[in-house]
Amino acid sequence: MRLRSCLAAVLLFGLCAEAQALKVEKLGGRFAAGAGERPGRELEVTAGEAFVKFKAGTSVAQRSTGLERFGARALKEFDGGWTLVALPPGMPVGAGLGFLLSLSEVEAAEPNQVHRALRTPNDPSLPAQWHLSAVNAASAWEYEVGASSLVTIAVMDSGIDGSHPELSGKLVVGKSRWFSPNIPADTYTGEGPDSPPTAACDHATMVSGVAAAASDNGAGIAGASWGARLVSLKVFNDADCTCDLNCNALCQANCGTNDATMIAALDHARTTLLPSGVGRLIVNISLGGAGLCTAALQTAVDNAVGAGIVLIAAAGNDGGDVHSPAKCGNVIPVGATDMNNNIAAFSSRGTALATNGVVAPGVSIYTTYPVSAGSYHTTQGTSFSAPLVSGIAALILANKPTFTVTQVKDTLRGSAVSIGGMSAQAVPQGSASGAGLVNAFRAMRLAQGTLSSFEGDQKSIAFPNPFRPSRHGSATFTVPPSLAGRNLKIKIFTPDGQLVRDLGARTTWDGRNAAGREVASGTYLFLVSTDSGSQRGRIAVIR
Repeated sequence: MRLRSCLAAVLLFGLCAEAQALKVEKLGGRFAAGAGERPGRELEVTAGEAFVKFKAGTSVAQRSTGLERFGARALKEFDGGWTLVALPPGMPVGAGLGFLLSLSEVEAAEPNQVHRALRTPNDPSLPAQWHLSAVNAASAWEYEVGASSLVTIAVMDSGIDGSHPELSGKLVVGKSRWFSPNIPADTYTGEGPDSPPTAACDHATMVSGVAAAASDNGAGIAGASWGARLVSLKVFNDADCTCDLNCNALCQANCGTNDATMIAALDHARTTLLPSGVGRLIVNISLGGAGLCTAALQTAVDNAVGAGIVLIAAAGNDGGDVHSPAKCGNVIPVGATDMNNNIAAFSSRGTALATNGVVAPGVSIYTTYPVSAGSYHTTQGTSFSAPLVSGIAALILANKPTFTVTQVKDTLRGSAVSIGGMSAQAVPQGSASGAGLVNAFRAMRLAQGTLSSFEGDQKSIAFPNPFRPSRHGSATFTVPPSLAGRNLKIKIFTPDGQLVRDLGARTTWDGRNAAGREVASGTYLFLVSTDSGSQRGRIAVIR
């Protein structure tokens, strides 16, 4: 629980439950095993707690009596029939699950899994938003900047820095909330208002900037959706993340959250936030833990999606199987690509990604950072691929507010670009790339009906063409499916073959040469090449 909230409780009620640190335990054996999991893999779980589902018809008195027989007690009931239970003091979770399953009143029991902020070590050497070019965001903005209909992105994470100038004006006043993973000694009281929101560490602030930083304001960076609003659903505890600013579990093991806290946040998003006038709602979850999607968490996910909430989650950063909650059914998992449009080595993969997911840039992402530490920073990880997709999903919903969750997912996947032959139809490659690299422009085209008449799907084209830099800002080059492959390179030449600019893997051009000077009006040639081949075209520049 945050100190400020605790102080407020003292002032209002004259009392405050003592907050406890999140206690983490390793769980192995049969309770950690499941389909798709590596043999012998241990799960991080919340010590002293478990989920229980009682059999139908079991009364409240029978539940209490059954738990009391071995010293357990109920902490909180969740929708879907799951109850969070405190185990006897000192009892390992594995033993507790065994005891719970032996009770005649219990139908199922599961651990309360721990989830971490998903990020790999960052590289601050490229302070540029190349990721927006990689997904053709500028061209998508010609269709929609996210302001046609109200859409809100709720960031379930470590808490947004509400004082950041790029984020403060995007926050929906009075809607942000904290959910503590720390259970007080006698009861569950772990949530309260957090407006303006505060940050336990940097993670949520960085995530939020990628999705929806203030844009077209002459300062700082641009978010993928200019018009989307933000809400912070803080599921970390300040006191658990004091070691450094970076949500670093290696530095402080209890800097994380768990299933119960995430379920509470999802239930709040469905029952309270969604009906409160925030428009269409997307929940971005750049958190995860190795292991299965528990039945309790899946129930909360299904309930949220059934209410029309789009859930988008980071796939994970260990190169192994997709993490939970990204692997939960009805969630859109997102893997990461690098600046060469290849799958990032750290990006987690698996059936969930092939079946339901996409990939997006996740290396050298320049985004917002807590004001106290410099306001902007470069980072990497699937944590920052996911909010890019959330921002694009917000563009889709702003343009098509009646779209169902399935239509949003189908639009993202159906407009994605195959990379290196990796697509959902080419398993096992699809397990690494999902349906392919998201493309905001193609997504907006597909949302209008079809891509069948789009010339850029048949050959490499430049648009707008003619290109007026003073009006358009940048021109975009398409990479048709026939050229889908690794090591994308785009070069601009004069008509007599002199190299003007090597764009590398970037698909947009600002009309400047390699020295940064504006090129003269005229016709220029461009070459788009990958490992699959190359195509040439022309672009007219008008000053």
